[in-house]
Amino acid sequence: MKTDKPTTRFWAVLAVVNTLVLIYPIGLLHRAESADEHVFAARMLIGFVFLLAVVDAVSIVVADVVGKR
Repeated sequence: MKTDKPTTRFWAVLAVVNTLVLIYPIGLLHRAESADEHVFAARMLIGFVFLLAVVDAVSIVVADVVGKR
C-alpha cells in the first residue's frame, strides 16, 4: 500500500542523523576555552544547522515524491 507521507522510520532516521551530526559542533562549543575558539565553534554550529536545514528539506521532498510513486 502506497502512502502519501513519509513513514515513521524515515522521521526516526532523520532525527538520529541530525542528532549525530550536531554532536561534533556542540562538543567543540563546550570545549572551547578562548574567545576565538568560541567564535569558531559558534560559526561551525550555525553552519551545520543551515546545512542540515537544507539537507532535511531536500530529504523530505524526495521522500514525498518517492512515497507517491
